[in-house]
Amino acid sequence: MNKRRLIAFLGAAVGVIAIAGPASASIQVESVQYGSASSPLPMNSPETLSLPQFNTSLGTLTGVSIELSAYDTISSVVYNATGQSAAYSGATAVMTVKVTASLGSSDSDVLTTSGTGIAGPFTSLSPIPPGPSVAGWASIPTQTDTINPGNLGIFEGTGMLPITISADSVGSYSGTGGSSLFFGGIGYSYGTVEVDYSYDSQMVIPIPEPNTLCAGLAVASICGIGFARRFRRTSSRA
Repeated sequence: MNKRRLIAFLGAAVGVIAIAGPASASIQVESVQYGSASSPLPMNSPETLSLPQFNTSLGTLTGVSIELSAYDTISSVVYNATGQSAAYSGATAVMTVKVTASLGSSDSDVLTTSGTGIAGPFTSLSPIPPGPSVAGWASIPTQTDTINPGNLGIFEGTGMLPITISADSVGSYSGTGGSSLFFGGIGYSYGTVEVDYSYDSQMVIPIPEPNTLCAGLAVASICGIGFARRFRRTSSRA
């Protein structure tokens, strides 16, 4: 190896150090809960929550997956207007609870779950009014919905992403009792919204400043010249 080739090789090695490392796939998970088991989201009462956006300083956002998980329950309710305790039987509520999570005006940014449950039949004695009494309740199997929005722009930034949660319920109710006993139902919901940000993170090694790079090349040149001279001396002695 002659001196010129050695210097070129060492200079190329210094240049390689300044190149960024390979990209690696990563996932950032953010989640928020609406309501709770002890304080569920009221029906027809939208709630606005927020999730952190993806900070592009972490890398390049390549995909977004959003999952809504809803835990719904329903109750069979008896309204007693007799003015005294009254017996009833077969109190049943068949209800569907629908939950939506909206991230924007586009239909592609809306998640929807829908679950149906049956509470009843229940037989008991309605307490003395006023107010309705719960005959019994039933849980609806966990409902989930997942979307992969195509517009990643709304998820990028350093702020918060608003999410509007709403729930409503419809059903049919039945039961047997006196003429002043009425049967109905109430729906409840709580759950979580999870956003998974998929992105490519790239480890970048700082590029040396021009002065530092020149100094490194100079040192490489000196080392190369010295090595070449020793190589020549060794060769002449042989």
